[in-house]
Amino acid sequence: MSAPAAGPRRSVLAPQGARLELAGLSGAQAWRTVAETAELARASGYDTLWLEDRTDTAPRRELQPVIEGWTALGALAATVADIGLGLLSALPPHRDAVVLAKQAASVDTVSGGRFQLGLPTADHLAEHVAAGRAVLGAGAAPALAETVQALRTLWSGVPAVLDGDAVKLAGAHAVPAPAQSPLPLAVRADAARPDAAALLPEAVVRACSSVQWQGEPEEVGRAVREFGRRRESLRLDPAGVRHALFAECRVFDDRLGLERWLSDPHVVVFWSHHPDLLARRSLYGTVEGVVGRAGRYTASGIEEFVLWFRDYPATTSLRRFAEEIAPRVPTAQPAEV
Repeated sequence: MSAPAAGPRRSVLAPQGARLELAGLSGAQAWRTVAETAELARASGYDTLWLEDRTDTAPRRELQPVIEGWTALGALAATVADIGLGLLSALPPHRDAVVLAKQAASVDTVSGGRFQLGLPTADHLAEHVAAGRAVLGAGAAPALAETVQALRTLWSGVPAVLDGDAVKLAGAHAVPAPAQSPLPLAVRADAARPDAAALLPEAVVRACSSVQWQGEPEEVGRAVREFGRRRESLRLDPAGVRHALFAECRVFDDRLGLERWLSDPHVVVFWSHHPDLLARRSLYGTVEGVVGRAGRYTASGIEEFVLWFRDYPATTSLRRFAEEIAPRVPTAQPAEV
């Protein structure tokens, strides 16, 4: 893999179409956009290229192209070298735990040990309801904890037995194991909830290698500190988990361009957020503005930025963040537990 760049780690979420960023493209054009963005991210020094386990668009469900994540990941693992690969999967009952274990192990093998698996804390999306696979009101915590337990057992090379609420295994196995041991696990959580860290199951706090937080700098800082306290209470090193920010990013030439864009009715109505709230949870702004805002996050303990760029399928912001912003962002400050 390429040499580490200056400043905090930076990773990119590929433009798969799930946020309607590929609307109007053919299937071939959509895949070419994903593949070209992956190669550009590698050349620009990003640490990891992320995809998501999605089949439909949001916030509106429309008949527009969405590139399936695992299929794309397998292709990229074999064709794009020198960059880490990640995928945020769905939880049971939307995805079978044994199939998930096999997919993750296979991608890690194909990529030569460059893969990390992400798991969500949201129980379902609108597309899961449409597919008849959502258990409304079930909550994500049991499925998340049982999935982590199932994956670690399945990858251990012995038959797995688990009689959980969301995952039931009766001697299942998944061989070969991932190239990495253990395979890195990431979890994505919303720091806006005051109890965000407390709601993570103990199995996740013990097993995960990174957390991707969403939220404003103060919310994220609080969640990082609380997560560290939970690790300490389990006699685990808080520094053993990397804290990342998952956010949108768009770089503007001047403040007027940003304000005009945020005041566009399409931006507000489409995402159902007040523009101020949208901006507080994102990295929108001029180069100087984004550098300053990113610095507030690193001061809160953020060590990595996982970014989806709002000007997709264009790659202007992806390039500018890598070249003009990331090298100027200070490294993370140790969180006060």
